[in-house]
Amino acid sequence: MSRTASKSIIYIILTIFALVWVFPLVTTFLTIIKSPDSFSELTFWQLPELKSIPQNLGFNFGYALEKAKIARDLFNSLFYAVIAGIGSAFIAGMAAYTLVFLDLKRPQSWFIGIFIGNLFPFQMFLIPLYLFLNSLGLFDTRLGLTIVYVGICVPFALFVYRNYAFTIPKEIFDASKVDGASTWGAFFRIFLPMSVPAFTVVVIFQFIWTWNDLLFGLVLSERFRPVMTALSKLVGSRGGVPATVYIAGAVFATIPTVIILLTLQKQFVRGFTITAEK
Repeated sequence: MSRTASKSIIYIILTIFALVWVFPLVTTFLTIIKSPDSFSELTFWQLPELKSIPQNLGFNFGYALEKAKIARDLFNSLFYAVIAGIGSAFIAGMAAYTLVFLDLKRPQSWFIGIFIGNLFPFQMFLIPLYLFLNSLGLFDTRLGLTIVYVGICVPFALFVYRNYAFTIPKEIFDASKVDGASTWGAFFRIFLPMSVPAFTVVVIFQFIWTWNDLLFGLVLSERFRPVMTALSKLVGSRGGVPATVYIAGAVFATIPTVIILLTLQKQFVRGFTITAEK
């Protein structure tokens, strides 16, 4: 097979993947630009009148915000996602630094003991976490749910951070000891600045995971639930909420994650390619 033919096949495959990827976005757009009435009357691929699109968008988004009270829960999700992302990245950074660069006995056993939490379904943690938060008086509090999110995010964050830590020459930290740097000094002045790409990747991953969580927010809180539980209310009251409104609410709830990815995309890509660069 010639080189030109091989490239053509690759381009065709990539084009098919791109179309499959874009298809849900197109269907979402075709849904939210219609009013509930036009969505029922028109065929799915038909467009409404152009002059009615802004009004339809305003109605769908406004009704979703009012019906599900998404705006109220957006703050909760933002609070949980930011703290879980940054908190888990910082804790995982300390753990990775300890496992890789300090004289810790059996570091592999410590890593497996922490990471094994990712191997079990999260549903099995619900009852122990519920009893734990109740015993401390933290059930249905932002603090209690924040502790849960940070703890759940740490194992995967450690997996990413530890793999990155192996790419940093250990001689740098040996030299810092000769120069009189303390363990904490080497961590804050050398390790953290050199591991910014890994820190960014962990923050983005955990921010998105926490933002999209429904399970823990629904079970472990009643007054301070995240935004995904607000969307679940729209599904629960499906009889009175048109599909256009529900999809509009889902689009509104995804905006922060899109902003995060677009803002930090360079650091995100660098975090994944840093091993190859070194």
